[in-house]
Amino acid sequence: MHKELQRIRHGYYDLWFGTNAVYERWAKSHGLNNNLLLTLYLLKEFPNDCTQHLICEKLMLPKQTVNSILSGLEEKGFVEKIISPTDKRVKLLVFTSQGAAYADGLLQKMDDFEERALRNMTDVQRNALLEGGFAWMKALRDAIDD
Repeated sequence: MHKELQRIRHGYYDLWFGTNAVYERWAKSHGLNNNLLLTLYLLKEFPNDCTQHLICEKLMLPKQTVNSILSGLEEKGFVEKIISPTDKRVKLLVFTSQGAAYADGLLQKMDDFEERALRNMTDVQRNALLEGGFAWMKALRDAIDD
């Protein structure tokens, strides 16, 4: 059984690294890297409560890396920081109109890319992707608490 579990773990890492490599390749073909792509995604997904802390937490990136990404977006006029109306200590990150237009166009292309890939899978494969992924995440969370 140990060999079979080892095979599964190694296969999972191959899947994880391979998927990240595909997204990195896609991002590079559009003039950016995966960290910047996912930062744009988070800014769009959390339009009213996106913070540097949230981006660091979701992407598991150090504060310095996220700060560098955000500084670049600010310099291009794509993002601005505003004070949270509910907590003056918190700076929210929001797209400017120029940044929203850029991100919307880019993320629509990513949606189209992902949908093409999903259409190449059967319903069973698509559902297994989610069910297996969520089961794995729950099992890892349970195992860390043991």
